[in-house]
Amino acid sequence: MAEGRFWAKGIIINLFVIAFLFHVGMVRESCASGDDQFREAQTLVDNTVAKYPDIVRLTIHAVPAGTKSSRIIACNIKEKIGSFSDPEDLEVLKTNKTVVLKEGDNLDVTAPICDKAGKPIAATGITLRFRKGETENQVVEKAKSIAKELTVGIQNSDTPLW
Repeated sequence: MAEGRFWAKGIIINLFVIAFLFHVGMVRESCASGDDQFREAQTLVDNTVAKYPDIVRLTIHAVPAGTKSSRIIACNIKEKIGSFSDPEDLEVLKTNKTVVLKEGDNLDVTAPICDKAGKPIAATGITLRFRKGETENQVVEKAKSIAKELTVGIQNSDTPLW
């Protein structure tokens, strides 16, 4: 009798593991297929990176419709798309304030993307390399300018980008 209960528990656990792995796979697949789902956001990122050669990494973090967690929906580094947002990205979404972190010879500036009413709807991570003679303040201002361009592009979209 005890063997039967042990066997039944094993089946339940295996079914749970299979369901969990299927769910994780579906989340990854929906994020990876973000090329279609978030095409306009990705085009905005690609065009911005082409315009600014100092950009090392450019991401847009948002909570896609029908989900509860913020993740990268567009990035110039394709492998990052679908990754969950880092604490500084979440902080920007919550506080509507810019966060600046040094990353070696680069500066990572995370800035809010707001709707037309000023409410944060996303965050952008802009990692820029320092040019010779540039101050940290100059790099931060450049990143904020790039964030503003992304915000205008998103606000002017005919449909929600996520």
